[in-house]
Amino acid sequence: MKAEELTIEHAQRTQPWTQPYARRHDHDARDFRSPFLARHTLAHLMKSVGKLAAIYEAVDHSDLGPVPSDEQIREIAGLAADCLTAALKFANLYSFSLARELIRRVQDKNGVVWP
Repeated sequence: MKAEELTIEHAQRTQPWTQPYARRHDHDARDFRSPFLARHTLAHLMKSVGKLAAIYEAVDHSDLGPVPSDEQIREIAGLAADCLTAALKFANLYSFSLARELIRRVQDKNGVVWP
């Protein structure tokens, strides 16, 4: 599959995190909606957001100007993907369509019907 063919719904349905988390914490792996999974996902999301904040703090205090370097942009891209991964995990944990929620939030917050 080419990247431009990937949809939010397809990612939500087919990525490996649709399977119960079982690497550690076997007692939590039996319950896919376990609070442990939500906390674990939130911790990873917060870690990614913290790394993004650190990049922008470094850019803010850089002598190179207000634009991230190519290396920083590559790191930002990976961290943005990590944030999307967390959103997809929450959608799977609580059985909602992330694509549908994105459309609803854009309309609610911006007053724009999309797409």
